[in-house]
Amino acid sequence: MAGIIGYGVYIPKFRLEQKEAAIPWGSWSAGEKSVCGADEDVVTMAAEATDNAMKHAGIDPAQIGAIYFGTASSPYIEQYVSPILAEMLGLRPETTRIDYLGSVNGLANALLGCLDAIAAKRIKCGLVLGGEDRATAPGTEGDANFGAGAMAMVIGTTGTIADFEGMHTYSTLFLDRWRSVKDAWVSNLNDNRFDREYGYQKHVSEACKGLLEKLGRKAQDYTYAVFAQPDERIPTLPAKDLGIQKDRLAPGIASIVGDLGSCSSFISLARILDKAKADETILFGSYGSGASNAMSLVVRNQIEQKRKKLVPVEKYINRKQNITYTNYLRIKEHLKRGPY
Repeated sequence: MAGIIGYGVYIPKFRLEQKEAAIPWGSWSAGEKSVCGADEDVVTMAAEATDNAMKHAGIDPAQIGAIYFGTASSPYIEQYVSPILAEMLGLRPETTRIDYLGSVNGLANALLGCLDAIAAKRIKCGLVLGGEDRATAPGTEGDANFGAGAMAMVIGTTGTIADFEGMHTYSTLFLDRWRSVKDAWVSNLNDNRFDREYGYQKHVSEACKGLLEKLGRKAQDYTYAVFAQPDERIPTLPAKDLGIQKDRLAPGIASIVGDLGSCSSFISLARILDKAKADETILFGSYGSGASNAMSLVVRNQIEQKRKKLVPVEKYINRKQNITYTNYLRIKEHLKRGPY
């Protein structure tokens, strides 16, 4: 059975109050969001998350047989990001390098790719990672609530801290958010109720129901439930469908760091693993682009032994520096100085 050998996260220190970006455009949004600095992007964030994950796992990079990178924020249309991170680790040219792009479900899909490769015995150990800093424009929904962050996991069968017991995917042709080649930023249908009920809620609920049926379990059997968090209220929708009490839901992060796209559910998972105990169980559900991947995890004894090597999520959450909306626009290059 494959599982997580080690994990790491990265969240930029800069924070913007979401209302500062919403009020000038006649809107409102609560909480804060994380913002990349001028010298940060999805690659640098993923690099630090990877460094944290490798140290937590305590393995030699030579043991990594494949690297899978998932994001909806790739700086490239035609080029992979994974080779950059493979080079950073000094991985052999024979190491498989694959990017899963174009969806905020990309990181979850990257994890499935790694688990499939391990199950097929093509590799013994893989690195799954992702980073998000989605493109936005002033006045758009994402301008107020799209955050930045990264997550990395070393996946294998030996020395695991949490094992994957099963998984189930539910996917349809559902369009809620998109960014075409000609677009400079993410667009949406501006029908939040439709997105919530027929997109997020339906797909996460159905994926979890399919998984529970496979395993012969009930949602109430799990210690924790971790769902994607475009905002903090929305995970309560599939939780209600599944009969999960609110106190079992992962703590909210969307009001602290914003909507982290494909990293949202995984940084929430990391925050749970930071405190989880052996034999506790986790029901996990990702979401993005009309697809949800549900997974069942069980925590192992090794988690306590490796905790001293961990850089906890709270360290990044508490390490923050607030910036103004004007500074944010300058960092995003939406506001530039005119010629002298």
